[in-house]
Amino acid sequence: MTMPDSESDGRVTRLAIYPVKGLGGQLLEEVEVQDRGFAWDRRWMLVGEDHRFLSQRQLPKMATVKAAVTGEELVLSHRSSQIAVPLTPPKTAPKIQVTIWNDAVEAMFLPNAGQWLSEILHHRCDLVFMPDTTLRAVNPAFARPGDIVGFADAYPILLIGEASIANLNTRLSEPVPVDRFRPNIVVSSQEPFIEDQWGEMEIGSALLCGTKACDRCAVPTIDQLTGEHTGPEPIRTLSGYRRFGDGVYLGQNLTIRRTGRIGLGDVVSVRSKIGAVYA
Repeated sequence: MTMPDSESDGRVTRLAIYPVKGLGGQLLEEVEVQDRGFAWDRRWMLVGEDHRFLSQRQLPKMATVKAAVTGEELVLSHRSSQIAVPLTPPKTAPKIQVTIWNDAVEAMFLPNAGQWLSEILHHRCDLVFMPDTTLRAVNPAFARPGDIVGFADAYPILLIGEASIANLNTRLSEPVPVDRFRPNIVVSSQEPFIEDQWGEMEIGSALLCGTKACDRCAVPTIDQLTGEHTGPEPIRTLSGYRRFGDGVYLGQNLTIRRTGRIGLGDVVSVRSKIGAVYA
């Protein structure tokens, strides 16, 4: 664990991966930071019959299916039912083109989980995996050449400061938990939204870099335990004071400068500040 010093800007209080994009996540005490983000984070994805990605935007009940990496398996669970698939798909698994936003990439098709997921979600879907050979680039307008990402919307890692969530909750009649925003890293922070200005930062043995604030969609309006829409909050309140241009922003997107390991309690040491980017 990194020891605190005068340069520290908080400590890591929560670490999470979301092995399958849009499904429930997995809390961890320590994570490995790889070139495309946390190990196993959003390496799997659900696609519809058109091979286009599915998310809680279309299927909010996806939140009720939990995904966890356990040993050598990805375990999907829903209530008393579960299914497991190997972390490493067989070499014979078919490869298909899938679409996530504007990116068309090659993925491995895993048919065995599709029927189980389709019955739970009441929507025809299949599970796919991003192999190491698929290199999906991060938007070059906000990243370096060679920066890559898994099946996350756009960036490898999302960080949110506790003070930012606390500030929002003081404005809500019913506070919301941080899981509504599905961050990878939550850090103790003293000033709301200070993370918007964090550029290069060292956490544990990893070196990360802030790129731009995260523009929020409707997913935070979904209860991550029940998979139910709760109304316009917290986005309605957030848009009252965190709207810049056409977007509503909370949290900072990060790319990878140096791989390593991050654990709960590790100090966040910000090496450089940037002008907040809302675009």
